[in-house]
Amino acid sequence: MRDWRAFVAARLALDTLEPERAARIVRELAAQLEDFARDARERGAGDAEADAFAEQQVADWARLSADLRRADRPHTRSHVDRLADALVARPEPAPFRGGSMMLSHTLRDGRHAVRQLMRMPGFTLVAVLTLGLGVGATTAIFSVVNGVLLQPLPFPEPHALVHVHEVVPQYGRFSVAPATFLDWREQGTSFEHIAAFGGTSGTHVGDDGPERLTGAAVSWDLFELLGVRPALGSGFTADQDVPGANTVIVLSHRLWQRRFGGDASIVGRAVTLDGVALTVVGIAPESFVFPATTTEFWRPIAINPANATRGGHFLGVIARLKDGVTVEQAGSEVKTISERLAIEYPDSSANESAEIVPLHDQIVGPVRPALLTLLAAVTVVVLIACANVANLLLVRATVREKEVAIRAALGAGRRRLVVQMLVESAVLALAGGALGVGLAYLAIAPIQSLSAGSIPRVTGVAIDGAVLAFALGAAVLTGLLFGLVPAWRASSTGFGAVLKEGGRSSSGGGRWLQNGLIVVEVALSVVLIVGALLLLKSFGRITGVDPGFRSENVLAFQVSLPARSYAADPQRIAFFEDLQTRLQVIPGVRAAGMVQSLPMRGSYVLSVVIDKRPPLPPGEGISANYRAVDPGYFDALSIPLRRGRTFTARDTETAPMVAVVDEAFVRRHFPDEDPIGRGIDIGNGTDGFYEIVGIVGDVRHAGLALEATPTMYVPYRSDVFSTMWVVARAEGDPVSLAGPIRQVIRDLDPSLPAYSMTPLATVLSDSVARRRFSMLLLALFAGVALFLAGVGLYGVVSYTVNQRVREIGLRMAMGATPRDVLRLIVGGGLKLVVAGVAVGLVAAVSLTRFVEAMLFDVAPTDPWSYAGTAFLLIAIAAIACLVPARRAMRVDPIVALHET
Repeated sequence: MRDWRAFVAARLALDTLEPERAARIVRELAAQLEDFARDARERGAGDAEADAFAEQQVADWARLSADLRRADRPHTRSHVDRLADALVARPEPAPFRGGSMMLSHTLRDGRHAVRQLMRMPGFTLVAVLTLGLGVGATTAIFSVVNGVLLQPLPFPEPHALVHVHEVVPQYGRFSVAPATFLDWREQGTSFEHIAAFGGTSGTHVGDDGPERLTGAAVSWDLFELLGVRPALGSGFTADQDVPGANTVIVLSHRLWQRRFGGDASIVGRAVTLDGVALTVVGIAPESFVFPATTTEFWRPIAINPANATRGGHFLGVIARLKDGVTVEQAGSEVKTISERLAIEYPDSSANESAEIVPLHDQIVGPVRPALLTLLAAVTVVVLIACANVANLLLVRATVREKEVAIRAALGAGRRRLVVQMLVESAVLALAGGALGVGLAYLAIAPIQSLSAGSIPRVTGVAIDGAVLAFALGAAVLTGLLFGLVPAWRASSTGFGAVLKEGGRSSSGGGRWLQNGLIVVEVALSVVLIVGALLLLKSFGRITGVDPGFRSENVLAFQVSLPARSYAADPQRIAFFEDLQTRLQVIPGVRAAGMVQSLPMRGSYVLSVVIDKRPPLPPGEGISANYRAVDPGYFDALSIPLRRGRTFTARDTETAPMVAVVDEAFVRRHFPDEDPIGRGIDIGNGTDGFYEIVGIVGDVRHAGLALEATPTMYVPYRSDVFSTMWVVARAEGDPVSLAGPIRQVIRDLDPSLPAYSMTPLATVLSDSVARRRFSMLLLALFAGVALFLAGVGLYGVVSYTVNQRVREIGLRMAMGATPRDVLRLIVGGGLKLVVAGVAVGLVAAVSLTRFVEAMLFDVAPTDPWSYAGTAFLLIAIAAIACLVPARRAMRVDPIVALHET
């Protein structure tokens, strides 16, 4: 291989230059010619041909030598003009073997960019990591947005699927009454199919013991409506969807594999749930999930038209629109039907209406604002990363000014220089994008785990083709964003001044651009940090809300008594009494109680009538949360007694009916009266009144963000449910009670499982899971933004110190103290940060309204969040400026003034 340094040294006449400067020029020119030769060989040229090609890149060595000597002397603008006129503009050579000129240039520039970046591993590593962090975070969040919001539902023609609600005056959108559903199905003409569904469950006893399975009771044509064909067997038929004939079942693929070993012969055989033999008619496809991810089987709902209620609202209803029917047309039809029914049945349906929404919106609508907010936030992180890398490239462009000048002297035009530097930016961006995709892939599982139960469809999130296309687009776009300005700056440098030793022609403009980018970084960081602090404060407020009960050290679980074994109320009462007695003697149990509906796991709302009050007009009745409990429930959850008494062992099914109400009930219905001794009927005033004997504290049954609603409690013996939640307060870790409790239930009835066993504190925590998910991710993005802004500021201040060594030395030689230098450097950096904070605070006031719906008891203009953000950024900025400032304080004036 040719010795290019010797080749250049033999042809350049630089005897008037200092030896060190002449040697540096020789090294730089030799490196450029070596690159040209290597490029030629990679395109297929032989060694001799490649060397000849490289030699041709300099047309006149004598003129180049004269120009370099002239550039070393002081010169005026006219000298620079003459130097520019002398630069050789040679046409780009054609590729040696095939391919277009553009492709050849691009490949060559790409190879050159890779070599250049490999020569600066520190710069390359920082830039790629910065971009990988930004692109990875954006890709991860986009994968969630794509999987949850953008992907259609996994059913044929999903746009035709709708969810149908009743609209009840007191509650707005509400579940559907069975009789109303039957009327819609009979009278509606807009639907190809309309189906109802509700929750159900059953206990299956296998060789390894009993297990409670969660299922759904559905209309016979649900599978046909959704366009789902069972993987084995069939769905239901219309004649199976009637009372007495609905002893058939479709198993989920997961249950079939887990409980029955994937045995195909299970179709046509019977499985037993709650002691009832059910014939398996089909196995659902592996991907089929409806109406919940926990659904393990489906049974016909079998609504009896003869006794279908209009007052009980507990069904979900979906439908498939006929071809050509719009959502608006179908909505108008069901609304007309419901309003006609409200007139026909004023006692149960007064003022009720109906509404239709696309099924996709029904499923993902509640999480759309939060996910779009997170996507916007992570886009800000990418912009900050781009600004950071742009600053790195501006610094690098200043360092490479001589290289660029020599390339121009060898014949490269400004357009070629810009393209080559953009190619380098693209190589960085693609490397960062590749790293980002890898980070996004690693982030999917934690995001799914963090959002489990709070984000629908999140289990289907994956890095698919759409996400990869997004990542590629993000990488290319970021490459243009952070590469264009530095490339333009580098290519517009005054080459004559650069070739003159000590020339610093571009430092002022470059510094102005760097400072502007820092201001932008800080402003964007302010927006993110303000949003994160608002959500953090909001989350602190909501988790600080008193739920009305103590959840620590409490274990909750369910027990369900099958109708075949426990058909009568006395049997159920005897079981629960025996269970309660045995729980009390388990070592470590301080108190135990039962309730039919656990706090934070839904409400059970009934219409009520208060005695001695005139009946209200239809549709204007009052309602209350209804809870059937045993005497130990209030002690187990530490629900305080305010007045009167709670229940005792004497409040049996044969004793006078009594009730306890909460303070919300008193505030709403007895604001100026004493409720003790008054009566409440849970029907229409004809079923008998419960006498109010006590008042307890409020419990937020529906969630911490919602005010407590009026609630009444009755002894479970007077209204016996077959399924009850049991709560046991432990002296220590409640999980330690799990084994003894299961043993107690096995001793009582080996066919019964204790299921849904979980600490009550976990139930309470799960109620704010969606808020926690948004808060944690936004806080993470804000932390990344803060880190990038601090690193970017440090880089700019450090570079500024390096550029101002002579100035600092001169100041110190003239009497400036190290403290003056410290004030100069830190003050300059803080000015940039203060400017960015000011811009960011103004932007935050305008943009934080988008997170207002995610806040609880916190205003979007909360002054503490804004002040905290400003303080935090200024503190980080001071630290980032302090390190280079201390280095500047140690500058030796004598050494600095001797630098050339």
